[in-house]
Amino acid sequence: MTASVITMADEHEIIDVGELHPTPNQPCWYVTTRRPDGVLHQLIFPKTTMEWRAAEYGLTDPDEILDIILHEQHRPRETPAPPMSLVNPAPRKAAAKKPVTLWTAASTSEARAAHRAAIAAVKKTVRVVDPSGHLAHITRRHGMTAAGIRAKAEQADMARWRVLYGDLPVATTTTEVPDA
Repeated sequence: MTASVITMADEHEIIDVGELHPTPNQPCWYVTTRRPDGVLHQLIFPKTTMEWRAAEYGLTDPDEILDIILHEQHRPRETPAPPMSLVNPAPRKAAAKKPVTLWTAASTSEARAAHRAAIAAVKKTVRVVDPSGHLAHITRRHGMTAAGIRAKAEQADMARWRVLYGDLPVATTTTEVPDA
């Protein structure tokens, strides 16, 4: 009989949030958490980050967007791929399968599903919790607008297209009627 080990996620408790203005043109939010070992950690991010995540992943709920931002910092770093063998094609085939990310996804919905799955995996080891309701300060003043999200979504889509296909498609501007 094998014993199963149940591990609980480390809880990082939010103890403070607020605004920070490191430069006049880049207002930021800060979120201070206390780790289980008592060490304090402060995440500082531009206020536009919430609008960017909404645009990049097609998200609409400020609570979900903020939760994603707070857990992204705990994602494991990608390890570099091992050198590919020139003799054996198997490592090349294995390396060809890359994880779905914002930049490799064929669509916003595919990127959103992959990012949500990655954040769910993080929450198995680290959970950022807010028992005192500090995050309401940010979610009430998130600053996201439909126009801002639309503009950023267009930029994110164009950047993804460039990564996937090398360049944007050529638009034709010819308005002439072809010869009959």
